[in-house]
Amino acid sequence: MLKSKKLKDNPLISIVTVVFNGEEFLEETIKSVLNQTYDNLEYIIIDGGSVDGTVDIIKKYENRISYWLSEGDNGIYDAMNKGIKIANGKWINFMNAGDKFYNNDICYEIFNDGKYFTDADILYGDLIVDYGEFQRFAKVDSLDNMWRGMVFSHQSAFIKTSYHQKNIYSLNYKIGGDLEFFYQAFNNGRRFKYIDKIVSIMEVDGFSDSHRFHSIWQKHQIVNDYKFSLRYNIYYIYLYVDQCFRKIAKKILPSNIVNIIKKKGF
Repeated sequence: MLKSKKLKDNPLISIVTVVFNGEEFLEETIKSVLNQTYDNLEYIIIDGGSVDGTVDIIKKYENRISYWLSEGDNGIYDAMNKGIKIANGKWINFMNAGDKFYNNDICYEIFNDGKYFTDADILYGDLIVDYGEFQRFAKVDSLDNMWRGMVFSHQSAFIKTSYHQKNIYSLNYKIGGDLEFFYQAFNNGRRFKYIDKIVSIMEVDGFSDSHRFHSIWQKHQIVNDYKFSLRYNIYYIYLYVDQCFRKIAKKILPSNIVNIIKKKGF
């Protein structure tokens, strides 16, 4: 196990977990954060007023949590903005309920020296997608392809807090707020730096087909708001058609075939 040297230049990192009625999977996320060997972390939990056992789990660990609250909000991005506004760290990461760091040493490996975090506004790495029955490695895509959607996950990203506090998430998007934030940062010339490491494991929560269509529509809207392109619009028309075929395929193909398709990342 690695142990941080507690050097003066080791930046404080704010880890924010947003949760609502997440008693089934919150504890694993909490442990993933608290077990990090990097010892200059601030941990914040924003609960959306859960009515299950979520708050009881938070209270179980509250002596190791820097700050937590439980109150109603206007959706996930409103809750994430609350975390941004109170964060004291130089860098901020969102490890929301159900997700976790890839291992206990990943924050140490990134922040224990200046190898990665100097000359950057946003750090991003690779991801494992957890479908429950199996997992799939998701390599980051080129930033130039961000018009197609997220090329990395927010779970695997660390954002300079001073920048995020000036540029919080828009509440106009129920699903695509993170894409809108990163797409805006990219188009405004902010400095992105790739970390050649698996940073996190993201749990797929089984969004319905209607959510997938809505997600595509929001991505389409975000991209068009910045630049209208015939190429971009043809691509999104393709996504709508593709999603229709996927919906049909799920109904007629055996589940093992569907899982093979997911594993391949199609």
